[in-house]
Amino acid sequence: RHPFVVLNKEQQETVARVAKNIYRPCCNNPTHFPDCNHGMAMLGLLELMASQGVSEEEMYKAALRVNSYWFPDTYLTIAQYLASKGVDWNDADPREILGANYSSGSGYREILSQISAPAKKSGGSCGV
Repeated sequence: RHPFVVLNKEQQETVARVAKNIYRPCCNNPTHFPDCNHGMAMLGLLELMASQGVSEEEMYKAALRVNSYWFPDTYLTIAQYLASKGVDWNDADPREILGANYSSGSGYREILSQISAPAKKSGGSCGV
């Protein structure tokens, strides 16, 4: 409704490409379809970063940090899951972790089914 960030065609294409690969555990849709406040906020962050020339790799890193703040228990559990597979959280690919297999609602439920003691549940719901 209000053009807070104006993007050129290339920047908009970058945002769309990245947004299609970033999920939130509260929903089962990518940021490209922002169906909750987390999705809208992430889309705004991606647009702001694109307007400043941030690379896709850095966008994914920032998005993972933001999701980790919004859903700390979720990402602690994902880190536990990765550790059980011999992968250190710091070595994980942010693009992969933000994808549907880990960060979507259904992907995270699958992770939960494979963890014996998930991180303590608190907050992080969008109420959708």
